[in-house]
Amino acid sequence: MTDNPRESLNLVERMAKRMAAEAAQGVSAQPVAPSFAERVAQKVAAGSPAATQPAQGAVIKSAQGPLESLPQNAAVAVTSLPARPPVADRAEDAPVNPVAKQVHLDFRALRQNGMITPDNISSALSNEYRAIKRKLLQKVRDPQTRAATNNLVMITSSLPGEGKTFSSTNLALSLAAERGLRVLLIDADVIRPSVGNVFVSPPSEGLTDLLSGKVKQVSDVLYRCADVPNLSVIFAGTPRRNSPELISSGQMANLCRELSTRYPDRVVVLDTPPVLASSEPSILATYVHQLIMVVASAQTDRHQLRKSLEAVSACQNVSLLFNKAPRWNDAEYYGYYGYGYAPRTASSDATAPQS
Repeated sequence: MTDNPRESLNLVERMAKRMAAEAAQGVSAQPVAPSFAERVAQKVAAGSPAATQPAQGAVIKSAQGPLESLPQNAAVAVTSLPARPPVADRAEDAPVNPVAKQVHLDFRALRQNGMITPDNISSALSNEYRAIKRKLLQKVRDPQTRAATNNLVMITSSLPGEGKTFSSTNLALSLAAERGLRVLLIDADVIRPSVGNVFVSPPSEGLTDLLSGKVKQVSDVLYRCADVPNLSVIFAGTPRRNSPELISSGQMANLCRELSTRYPDRVVVLDTPPVLASSEPSILATYVHQLIMVVASAQTDRHQLRKSLEAVSACQNVSLLFNKAPRWNDAEYYGYYGYGYAPRTASSDATAPQS
């Protein structure tokens, strides 16, 4: 027992008295990290009803500044700093590779148009496009490195209705069946786009939006095919008055160059307008490495074909694809690929319709 008993102060009051004493001695000129007890006191004070309203006479300048005046036995109002945002909300912790946009093939539309479907690799049509694909890949790949260097392939025709979109889609599906090969199908016929007809709910944004600057990156308009993992698609995009000028612009040339060099295992297939119906194919022919001219049986005459070939003569590698050919009686030939997948029947020898 002493004549001057110690004052009965709670933890908050003792902490406040200590801070006031240090402020008077100039100790608090340099901020000092609070101790564990002080941090506990702050939390207690912040959760107490007295902490919501400062007591009269208690003046706090800032979180790091000294207390100017603090009456004895006065409750201390502690202002807590804002909490750090959760880790998931910070920009630097955002996912780097978001889930890629995807589209699905319309298998019903493919079958109705007599086209290749990924679930039927034994059809006669699949066999025909295998032969086309093999000849194409011989020119696409470098003999030494096997990289896809001459990989920009343009599909066109002389007149509408000869089957250029039919051929573009089938060729892209056949190429995507190759292992270690990526395929990008671009609907560059922005006047009458048709590639979207074989996909379920195709998006509205596409090539024209990219060339016009509405979207900034190729990834914004590039969609992966969920049914064929190696296949990606860029659709025609929003119709515009200057769509033909966009296709023949310098932006299109830069885009073709970028898509060609970005991946060494990619083949880019461009479905373009008919040559005699528009002037864009003659410009696009200067950008691509290979050109396939679809010629429909009993539809295009020699004069039209000669005029079309002259218009795209800027491309050094031009091939002809004979479409809608008469059906010959080659049952044994067409039934060969069906031999390994199903029992031989009369229906398995029938050739698939072509449009």
